Amino acid sequence: MRYRIFCLLTVLAVVFTVTGCGRAKDTKDESLYDLIIEDSSSSETVDKTEKIVLQDDSSSESEEAEVSSAAVTEAAVSADSVSEDGEYTEYWFRTKKQRDQHYEKHGIDMGFANADDYRKAASDVVNNPTALHKTEKEDGDDVYYIEETNEFVIVSKDGYLRTYFKPDKGKAYYDRQ
Repeated sequence: MRYRIFCLLTVLAVVFTVTGCGRAKDTKDESLYDLIIEDSSSSETVDKTEKIVLQDDSSSESEEAEVSSAAVTEAAVSADSVSEDGEYTEYWFRTKKQRDQHYEKHGIDMGFANADDYRKAASDVVNNPTALHKTEKEDGDDVYYIEETNEFVIVSKDGYLRTYFKPDKGKAYYDRQ
C-alpha cells in the first residue's frame, strides 16, 4: 500500500512539474513588455540619422525632410547616447502601464509619436555622456539631466525608468533633487 501511495505522489509531482501547476507567476516577464513590441529600435534610429545627414542641402523639400521634431531630436540624441564603456544600455519602465501613463502625461507634450519612442528617448538621456548625474538623497535613485535640451530622467535603484520630462524650471529643478 505504501508503495502505491509513493508511486501516486511521484506521478503527481511529475505532472505538476511538467504542466507548471502551482508555480507563482514570474513578474520579470512583465518588465520585458517592450521586447515583444519592437526589436529593431536602434536600427530605425540609425536609419533616420543617416537620412538626415545624407540629405542634400540644395534639394527641394522631400519626404525624408518631413521628420517630426521629436524624431530629429531622438536621432541626434541617439548618436551621442553611449555610456563611458562604449555600451548602450536600454532602460524600461517597470510596467507597460507605467510607461503608457508617463507617455500620456509628458511624452505627448514633448512631441513623441508613441510611448516606445518616449521610452527610448529616456534611455538616450541616461546613456548620454554629457548628461549631469547624481543620486537622490532620500531613496538612492539616479537622476540625469541634459542642460542643452532640458531633459530630466530618474532611474530607480533597481534600474527601471521612473520618469522623463522637461522641467519648467530647468537646471534649478535638477539642482533641488
